[in-house]
Amino acid sequence: MSQKVIKYIGRTTDFRGNTLWEIVGNLSDWGIGRMVIRNMFQRYPEPCYMRILKVQAVNEQPDNERKVRVTVEKTWRGVTQPKPVEIYSTSYKADYELVPVDQEHKFLTNTKKVEPVVLPTKMELPPLLREYIKDETGDANPLINVHFKKTHNKLARLAQAGEQPTRQLSMDVGQPAKVSAKLYDGLL
Repeated sequence: MSQKVIKYIGRTTDFRGNTLWEIVGNLSDWGIGRMVIRNMFQRYPEPCYMRILKVQAVNEQPDNERKVRVTVEKTWRGVTQPKPVEIYSTSYKADYELVPVDQEHKFLTNTKKVEPVVLPTKMELPPLLREYIKDETGDANPLINVHFKKTHNKLARLAQAGEQPTRQLSMDVGQPAKVSAKLYDGLL
């Protein structure tokens, strides 16, 4: 007798847990005041969690996943967001987990925070455009201004006058990793 071989077809997922609707639907008072984590974000060493502030059911639409509108106080990589955040578009994903009350202290006592990134205000141009601008302007090393959209979720900013950037932006290929260095022999 041969064994049955199971062959999975389609996209796989790294999600593990329940949907937000399943979690809040099984809690008294819809889980207001409780702590929820998203398993996808537990890969960071800084604490990532959400405290439920408000829950609102949404009319179910045919052929759609069950969603719920939840307003949370979000802590992302150790930094608590200044305003409450609404979760709706990702509430159907089966990646949420309720933190037991006796284990909430593990997240609250973790004081690690992500280091802010300071970006330079100017960077070099791509090689072909750089050569074109050199010919047009005569400038030996033309640079372009960096435009950066600041949001509450990004912990990066442009350098102030006289400040040294912590991250350098470059248009070159860079140095290959040690594992793949042999592929670049004779090229760099």
